[in-house]
Amino acid sequence: GASLEERLEFASRLLQEVPLIDGHNDLPWNIRKFLHNRLKDFKFGEDLRNVTPWSNSAWSHTDLPRLKQGHVAAQFWAAYVPCDSQNRDAVQLTLEQIDVIRRLTELYKPSLTLCTSAEDIKAAYGRHQLCSLIGVEGGHSLAGSLAVLRTLYHVGVRYLTLTSTCNTPWADCSHEDMPGKKPEHGGLTNFGKSVVKEMNRLG
Repeated sequence: GASLEERLEFASRLLQEVPLIDGHNDLPWNIRKFLHNRLKDFKFGEDLRNVTPWSNSAWSHTDLPRLKQGHVAAQFWAAYVPCDSQNRDAVQLTLEQIDVIRRLTELYKPSLTLCTSAEDIKAAYGRHQLCSLIGVEGGHSLAGSLAVLRTLYHVGVRYLTLTSTCNTPWADCSHEDMPGKKPEHGGLTNFGKSVVKEMNRLG
């Protein structure tokens, strides 16, 4: 079989022809956790393996040099907020996380550019720019409102996971995330199905 070097060289050649899209990255939550979303204190252009607190975190593996080294063409940043924000301030916190993603993208132009479509990704790939895409992790961020879902789409969100690590009033999460708890809804409620239908309509 091929050596490791040969396989890496083949992968590198392939990634110069086909854009690599990473579907989930929790960096925005780390920025909130470590820096309270103060981007002036965030050195995204540096190798953060040598910068605390990033170097001490098992959950932190992302910076601009490593994204470039890994030939990442498009990155979905997760606008994640904890489940304990459900029925409280989940919508506000989600908007704050979307805001930090958009500000980070703006701050690191032209290396980064905001993308909301496959066409955007192809165009950015041709310009050697890294696409920033926004995903929301967990339906608790909707606060049970289709209007919030539509608004998230209008501010650039292009995916929503139905749940994160907790049930919502309209969807059950994985049992693995809630050991000892039983499903409340048997999957999706009628409202949950309307969320899926509306996401499909929005595209």
